[in-house]
Amino acid sequence: MRIQRLLPSAVLAVLLVVGALAAPTTATLNAQDDEHVLVIAISGDVETLDPPFSRFQLSNEVNYNVYDQFFRYGWADTGAGYSMADVSQIEGSAVESWEWSDDGLSITLNIRPGVIYPKTGREVTADDFVYWFERAYGTQSGTEWNALTAHVDSIDQVEKLGDYQLKLNFSAPSPWFFYLFRDQSQAPMDAEEAQAHAESDDEWATRWLAKNDIGSGEYTVENWDPGVEMVLRANPDYWDGKPYFDQVVLRVVPSSADRALLLQQGEVDIAKDLSTDELDLLRDADGVKVLSVPTRNQMILGFNTQMEPFDNALVRQALSYAVPYDDVLNGIFNGNGKVSEGPIPVDGQLHDSSLWPYSTDLEKAAALLTEAGYGDGFEFTLDISDGAPTAEQIAILLQDSFAQIGVEMTINRQASAVFAEQLGTLEHQAWMRDLLWYVDDPGYTGALFFRTGAVANWMGYSNPDLDAVIDELAATLDEDRKAELAQEYQSILIEDAPALYVVDMPFEIAMRSDIEGYVQLPDNLLWYFPLYRAE
Repeated sequence: MRIQRLLPSAVLAVLLVVGALAAPTTATLNAQDDEHVLVIAISGDVETLDPPFSRFQLSNEVNYNVYDQFFRYGWADTGAGYSMADVSQIEGSAVESWEWSDDGLSITLNIRPGVIYPKTGREVTADDFVYWFERAYGTQSGTEWNALTAHVDSIDQVEKLGDYQLKLNFSAPSPWFFYLFRDQSQAPMDAEEAQAHAESDDEWATRWLAKNDIGSGEYTVENWDPGVEMVLRANPDYWDGKPYFDQVVLRVVPSSADRALLLQQGEVDIAKDLSTDELDLLRDADGVKVLSVPTRNQMILGFNTQMEPFDNALVRQALSYAVPYDDVLNGIFNGNGKVSEGPIPVDGQLHDSSLWPYSTDLEKAAALLTEAGYGDGFEFTLDISDGAPTAEQIAILLQDSFAQIGVEMTINRQASAVFAEQLGTLEHQAWMRDLLWYVDDPGYTGALFFRTGAVANWMGYSNPDLDAVIDELAATLDEDRKAELAQEYQSILIEDAPALYVVDMPFEIAMRSDIEGYVQLPDNLLWYFPLYRAE
């Protein structure tokens, strides 16, 4: 079965709509004629500019480009038209250099001197880094999770040694420290400016920072017209040099078909969040290229294990047997990708396919439903984000397969902000989205997604045995023990089935043929800094 969605390229009514969408706004027109402008069509609005509170892919992307993270990955040209981040190569960014203690339980960070916040003119100092930790613990936000996971348990473990030097003391070995602190949220902000906007009922200026940026990264927010576009302006004094593009325009185009058409016509330079069918139709379009990058990222369907009927593991196992794995891989991805075969991607370190028992077996699925007390089937709602066309394509295939065992699944598209908010509050009965393998380590992903109470445990799932495995993975440096723990990790999650692991996906993005410099990051964020237009 192949889902078809034709690209409307010759219908006059559509062209009129697209023409309206493509019309430059006042902010865009403010760019000088000789400036380099990159226009990106996005599916929805940027949700927040406050990094610790972003659970959204687009907000994370903007914050990655506006704030200067502690560290970044190195990268290398693949020879296939793009570069790949090398997670084994850690480079300094806001932090220029560092020294570990002999016992590995502390690290001294040397902050890059002379760096200026472009919006305030103040210099980045150790005080801003201390404030970052204070704000993380004070807001109990996503940044606190990163600090705690790195075993920096409290502000007492953060020492200012000088204007440009900071020491972090760990309560246990921290094998994931660099991975955690190259995250888009791990970046200094102008502490003095943030504190100037604190209020009696908002000590950490969360309301103001949701709409205002005070980072030291490659770009700043020049203009934001919510629901229409956000315009970023290059930081001319960025420590690694001024970006090629003077302006980056993020233009909201809700329809993926319209985003594809605008790209085809050259009205935008990059179109994000296109369906696989639209990408297929663009592969041969003049002036357009589609980059297809292998990744470890998985599409998963998560169950709310605190709601009936998904509080029953047999039901979750039954639906694992009802997934049309090959139809998804071949019908949607044209064979580009892999059946996931478990909670560690096939190309991830320590994956073991021999542990994976599931295949498409509707008789087995029906038998398990009967054993669980649902022999007549049941109804449930699957929520997906309206900016995720590939998830919708996969959901349609799942819907058809589930119906064959008496399970009626309603697909409910939600605005991306609503979808993300309800993930955090466990309001979904079931949901589907990509699980991004930021770090090729099952312990890291387990601590983020599957540990009891984890920041992204959107399934409400809890298993004390798995928690113990994840905790040991977070602290062990013994590779043999790590492999043993990974076996236990996979076995527990496969048996408990808190989610369906459907497909390891390639990441594909469409852009104009003259856009060069693309670097694939493990979290699929688009990094604007290395991009340029071939001339």
